[in-house]
Amino acid sequence: MSTPPWAQQPPHPQAPEPPKKSKAKTCAGAGCLGIVGVVILGGVISVAGGGKSGSAPAAQSPAAAPSHSDHSAKAAASQSGARKKEPQTVTYVVTGTGGADIQYGPAGSSAQGTVPMNVTKPLRNPQYYSITAQLQGGGHVTCQLKVNGKVISQSTASGGYNIATCEISKDIFSGKWKDTNAG
Repeated sequence: MSTPPWAQQPPHPQAPEPPKKSKAKTCAGAGCLGIVGVVILGGVISVAGGGKSGSAPAAQSPAAAPSHSDHSAKAAASQSGARKKEPQTVTYVVTGTGGADIQYGPAGSSAQGTVPMNVTKPLRNPQYYSITAQLQGGGHVTCQLKVNGKVISQSTASGGYNIATCEISKDIFSGKWKDTNAG
């Protein structure tokens, strides 16, 4: 007599099946290390030779060969060192004849100066720099604002109480400095 399906006992949980063995050959022992070492060393010789044909350079042990990350780190360090050697500067220049009241500086400041004036400061985070040079009754005055030695803005005023104004601001899209007076 057969047992009806509702009366049957649930099967007992079974242990998971062991993983099936791969048909690919595995490498074991020192022989494998020799093959891996030759493959790695071959890659180092290929990289060191720059992919050029001809005589191969002397073989290096993998431990003595510089890794790709070593080269990348050295390149990044030399590039950042190059950036540090070129400090970003802003230069305020005012020349002319006669007296002038001069105010200059980044946004939020107003230093005082006299003609002639040539002041270089580190370029910081402000997005705006300016010079205002107002004549005091006569003569002429010229102002220039330079970033890293390059003139970005220049203005001249003559006679009376006229004002030469130089203004620059940093373009938020390109990151380049532009002459705000050239509207």
